[in-house]
Amino acid sequence: MRWIVLIVDDHPLVGQAFELSIRAAYPHLDVGRVTSAAEAEQYARLYGSRVKLVMLDLLLPDADGFSALLRLQQLLPDSAVAIVSSRADSHSISMARAFGVQGYLPKAAPVETLVNGVGALLRGEELFPADAPADAAVIDFHKRVARLSAAQLRVLRALSDGKLNKEIAGEMNLTEGTVKQHVSAILKKLEVNNRSQAVLAAAPFMRTS
Repeated sequence: MRWIVLIVDDHPLVGQAFELSIRAAYPHLDVGRVTSAAEAEQYARLYGSRVKLVMLDLLLPDADGFSALLRLQQLLPDSAVAIVSSRADSHSISMARAFGVQGYLPKAAPVETLVNGVGALLRGEELFPADAPADAAVIDFHKRVARLSAAQLRVLRALSDGKLNKEIAGEMNLTEGTVKQHVSAILKKLEVNNRSQAVLAAAPFMRTS
């Protein structure tokens, strides 16, 4: 079986350059490339058993904060995930590290560095700047939010946007009763008492801005 490195990046030129470089450096691997979180989920469902490594851009048009990462971790529990992002601040890096990614690579790095990083990640190495330790509180929150289903993650994102149950029901084509059930499940899994506490707890992780 040929392993796959999956690139998730909405900038076509960047993604294409990265894809061609990985193909040239690792001819024994297949390379997949998608441009959105939705496409990444679809790809994971089709080829998940072969995906060895995901190179994920945090700033995707159809994802908020770490929502794409959380969903891919659910769909690809045996795959390594590394962030490749234009954001290189210590807060984003430490958050990603606490969320269980294997590496964090800045897009500004030379292509050769990124390609060499793929090899290191495939060997099981971790790639992080030395000044970005994982935060224990974030690690704890990741354990709780990882319990949410895909639908519950979508509802949590909507709650974080300040939407009411009626609005969420309309957007997700659900009944308000089903939305209420999702909200109750979210509160229980996040170990909070009300939706305001859920929004406050999730806010740092649902936004990258």
